[in-house]
Amino acid sequence: MLNDKLSLFYQKVNEAASTHGLNAKAVADVVLLEAFPETSTAANQEGADAMLRNGVIQFLTAYFKRAPKLDPDQLAFDIPEQFAPIVSKLKSGAHYVKELGQLVPVEMLIAQPAWLDDARKYKRRKGEETIAEAVVLDELYTAVTKA
Repeated sequence: MLNDKLSLFYQKVNEAASTHGLNAKAVADVVLLEAFPETSTAANQEGADAMLRNGVIQFLTAYFKRAPKLDPDQLAFDIPEQFAPIVSKLKSGAHYVKELGQLVPVEMLIAQPAWLDDARKYKRRKGEETIAEAVVLDELYTAVTKA
């Protein structure tokens, strides 16, 4: 569920950025209610809407500063047809990019090969760590069942 919400958030950010550019305030105003309607409603009811908006603006400002300068035409991300068969094999629509410290939608990874490289290396390291841990658990299981 969280990945779906984050994926929707980044999708909405990309859509808004294609219209408003990298203007964090304008993008936040468009995205906040669309991506997080329940959170926005609750924040509004509790009087925390300005704090929520300011936090999203701060996040987007930092996010846009980290992002390489993009051609405005590249801000509307679609998965190119030639990559669709590969992307359809993925179980997640967003993957962790260590350099950014956050999940990034596959569409953005395709548009930013350096982020894609970071994400694939991170996933591979985590996979190797998981396999190593499973080997130790196998060893422990064998020892426990023999005892």
